[in-house]
Amino acid sequence: MKMVLSRTQATGKPVLALIIAIFVLGDITVSNAQVPSSKDVTLQEQDTKFHSISDSFSIAVPSGWVIEDVHNTDTDALLEEMQQGSRLLARLCPQEQAFADTDDAYSCEEADDSIYIQQYPNLADEPEFASIANSNITNENFFSYHMVKLQKLGYTNISVLQEINMPINVTSADTNNTIGIVPASFIEMRYNSADSPDTRGYFLLAATNTTSKGGLISGYSVSYESDAATLPSGNLAEMIEQIFQSFELIKEASAGRSAVQDENASYYENPTAAADGITGLPT
Repeated sequence: MKMVLSRTQATGKPVLALIIAIFVLGDITVSNAQVPSSKDVTLQEQDTKFHSISDSFSIAVPSGWVIEDVHNTDTDALLEEMQQGSRLLARLCPQEQAFADTDDAYSCEEADDSIYIQQYPNLADEPEFASIANSNITNENFFSYHMVKLQKLGYTNISVLQEINMPINVTSADTNNTIGIVPASFIEMRYNSADSPDTRGYFLLAATNTTSKGGLISGYSVSYESDAATLPSGNLAEMIEQIFQSFELIKEASAGRSAVQDENASYYENPTAAADGITGLPT
């Protein structure tokens, strides 16, 4: 399944109008499906944690999976970001489905099972948020925006099966310690898409200014979808759930990062080494 949300022509209407369009004019329904209990999923010793300081996130890469660090600094990528309002940061997929590139790198572009990580660098610049001050943009606003984008991509018969809170840790680029948390929503939906007449999608959505030096609100999306017939509701594979739960934001310090991290911008580490440095949330 391929799903990278892109921005089509914007209406320029305020978010309130978008919410009305979703729940009155659209075909989106909200189910009373039972919310599953949260499970604690820990990294295994054979797994790795991928850090991208330049893109301000880290995520677990389970054994047997690979991550494609998407380079978005070339002219074409920057032009696409200006047109779409979002950038693709990375893709994860099973190694057996990936294409081996040079220098031990992989491409997940043609994989059947992929998890996408996207960023919307400045939500306040999007016409849909014109009536909302940057500091007042919430996860609810970002969710509404996300739903409208799905409809513009041709997704139909959208049902929101469940929405649960899944806070995201914020770690220091200096120490790798957890220095805070931001609220996020983990959402399960069912819909018809171009790839499948019956698709189930999972989305982790958060709007925050944590990673911005200028205080701008950015939107982060981690997404996965599959055929609903092979993916029962509330039974997301533990490995997929582990990847979602491991997603963290990185707060870049003004100074003090190691030369290697500064030069490479992204790197892997053993999860047990990261765990040793975590001291918990500040009080």
